[in-house]
Amino acid sequence: MVYLYGIHACFAALRNKNRIIENVWCSESIVEKLENDGILHNSEFFVKRKYNIADKKTLDRLVNGSHQGIVVKAQNLRSDTIDILKTSKSRIVVVLDHVSDTQNVGSILRLCRVFGVGALVTTMSSTPQENGAIAKMASGAIEVVPRCFVPNLADAIRKLKAYGYWIIGLAESAQTSLKEIDLTGKIAIIVGSEGTGMRHLTKKLCDSLVHIPTDSEFSTLNVTMATAISLYEVFQIGDTRKQSINKVCV
Repeated sequence: MVYLYGIHACFAALRNKNRIIENVWCSESIVEKLENDGILHNSEFFVKRKYNIADKKTLDRLVNGSHQGIVVKAQNLRSDTIDILKTSKSRIVVVLDHVSDTQNVGSILRLCRVFGVGALVTTMSSTPQENGAIAKMASGAIEVVPRCFVPNLADAIRKLKAYGYWIIGLAESAQTSLKEIDLTGKIAIIVGSEGTGMRHLTKKLCDSLVHIPTDSEFSTLNVTMATAISLYEVFQIGDTRKQSINKVCV
C-alpha cells in the first residue's frame, strides 16, 4: 500500500485504470479541479465510492510532504519484467546501478516520460520501490513508465544486449565523449550512484563508456542532470532521423 500526494501524482493515479484506489482525501478546492478534469465522472473509484473532504491538518497527518490538498491511498503498481523490452516500440532504456536517492529516482522517472523511454530498469535491492516521495517527484510519470525490477543487473544487461540494445555507461573518467559515439538504434543508458558511480562488473558489460563534456574547472554533474543530458542527446538523434525520413517520403 502507498500514500500518494501532490496534484500531478494523485491525478495521474486516479486516471490510471491499472491503479487500484483505496481511499482519497482532498480539500474542497481540489474537488473543483477533479470535476473540471473529468476525474469525478470517469474514475472507477469515484463512481463506486465517496471521497473524503479533509482540512490541511488532516492531510498533514496523513503524509509528510507537500500534498497540495490531496492524498490518495492506493495499492502499489505491479512491476514489469524486462522481457517487455523485446517488443518495445521505444528505442531507449535507462538502467540504474545502485541509485538509491528517492528524489533522483523520481526525477529520472519524469525524464523517462518526457523522452519516451521504454522502461526504467533497476535492481530490487538497491533502488527504492514505489513510495509517495518518488511519485511526487515523478509528477505522474510513475503511472505510465514501466519499471523493471531485476534480481541481477548483470543478467539484465546481457538480456538487453540480446534484445539488440547498445549499452552506454556514463562515467566521468571515460575517455570518449557522448557526442563521439553513434546514438542511433536501440540504446540503453546506464547511470551509477553519485560518489561511487557504476560498479566494476557493470562497466565491463558496457559496449561504450562515455563522459559528458563539461567545463574542466567544474565538471561534476549529479545523476539526474547527467541522465537528462544523455536522454536529450539520444532522443534528438532519433527525432532528427524521423524528420529526415519524413522529408524523403514527401
